[in-house]
Amino acid sequence: MSFSYREQYYKQEFKKVNLMNQDKEVLSFDFSEGIYDILDEKLLPFQLKGKLDPMPSMDISFINQEDMRKAVKEFTRASTHNQEQITSYFASRVLPITRENAKKIYGLFGFEQAQDEYSKARIAIICRSVSLLDNYWIRLENDEKSWKDVDIRNNSLSEVVAQVALHGSSLTLQGEPCTPELNGLGAYAKAWIREEDGLYLHKTGAKESDEESKVEIMVSNILDKTNVNHVQYFPGSHGDRFTCKCKCMTTQDLSILSGMDYISYCNVNSMNPDIEMMKIDKDNLMKMWIVDYLVSNPDRHGQNWGFYYNANSMELEGCHPLFDHNNAFDKELMANKDAPYLFNDKMTMKEAAQYAIKRTNFNIIEDINKEDFLSTDQYDSFKERADDIGITLQHNRVALMNQTLDAFINKNNTIPDEAGQSRTFTHGEYEDTYLFTNRINNAITEAQNSSLDSKKSQEITKSPTTRKHSEDDTPDDNR
Repeated sequence: MSFSYREQYYKQEFKKVNLMNQDKEVLSFDFSEGIYDILDEKLLPFQLKGKLDPMPSMDISFINQEDMRKAVKEFTRASTHNQEQITSYFASRVLPITRENAKKIYGLFGFEQAQDEYSKARIAIICRSVSLLDNYWIRLENDEKSWKDVDIRNNSLSEVVAQVALHGSSLTLQGEPCTPELNGLGAYAKAWIREEDGLYLHKTGAKESDEESKVEIMVSNILDKTNVNHVQYFPGSHGDRFTCKCKCMTTQDLSILSGMDYISYCNVNSMNPDIEMMKIDKDNLMKMWIVDYLVSNPDRHGQNWGFYYNANSMELEGCHPLFDHNNAFDKELMANKDAPYLFNDKMTMKEAAQYAIKRTNFNIIEDINKEDFLSTDQYDSFKERADDIGITLQHNRVALMNQTLDAFINKNNTIPDEAGQSRTFTHGEYEDTYLFTNRINNAITEAQNSSLDSKKSQEITKSPTTRKHSEDDTPDDNR
């Protein structure tokens, strides 16, 4: 029998559910018995790894009543703990009521607005907890649905839900639409729209303002002129609203783990997150610290950065591209260079940038000009902060070539010869081909005449936009 979302919310009782990763069973949980079974430990979500207690045996052949009493007590404790952890995980995948138009989305589906974890977990189960961040979803007992039936990337999305999510429209919903709008975070109105070349997230500014969307696009355009890996935002529209839009960052093979969930995973499993994250991707973390200082970004909380991981092997593969800069160039923050850094409030934003610039290779690859900013104040602040940490806003081709050559030497422990007229070097996400002009040939010759043993202490050409890696991986302070 088929139920609408409203009917399921008020009538249907859920006893046993399976957590799936695409079509692979990962975890089963019986809410009526309080018993779980991990079916594929490798694919268990990071948010649950290390958080579930083993279920004690309930062997009825106890010697005495006291042993039975202790066993029942331990079973009850483990069952309650595990149900709380699994319920919390499901609840974390549901849209918070604080998002603009969230109350209207809840109303569209006939859901109560209660924000306790049980109520939100119930919504997650009803809607199968699908998300564009990963490939997890919930299959109900006796459910015949498969991944292809619920996969948001490849199914038609509801325009009705998008209208409500972006505009707060008062509409009526029919059936069980495929939509990602019942999960996700952030305060601003947003909706996923399928366009000719893929899925795009459209986001508006606060209320009727376009300012935040324009700032998001501006920062994206500025970062295009650096070697920082970031999400590209473009001008968009939906109905009569101006939006900024970006393509979906995940694939069937590549999922996202937020920084907040990563830190929790480390803490639960007795790892130091500050040390471990630098082992994964120090270069891009350091660049993030620099960017946040340059653009006066007050919003680098634990859900605005994170890591990619392979959805099949669960291996962490480095930082995902930087995103969500619509609150950049905050006026109070622009006036206070020594404000605490939200990423690590034991450091100021300036201290974090000064630390990072010595430990990564941050480059300007195209001139950054006043015309790139929405206001003179923003440009002046960006330029002054760049000066603070020794960055010039003019692209220096020779310096960038030297930087790329240095990265090549460090990676390959060798120096390229001059056979041929061009070389391709790769550093991080940046790749380009440089012609060996006389100036560049002179730089290569100088490098060849230098000892490889001393390469880390020498610079081919001194440049304010060229920095060496430090042997130190993390700041002295801990999170």
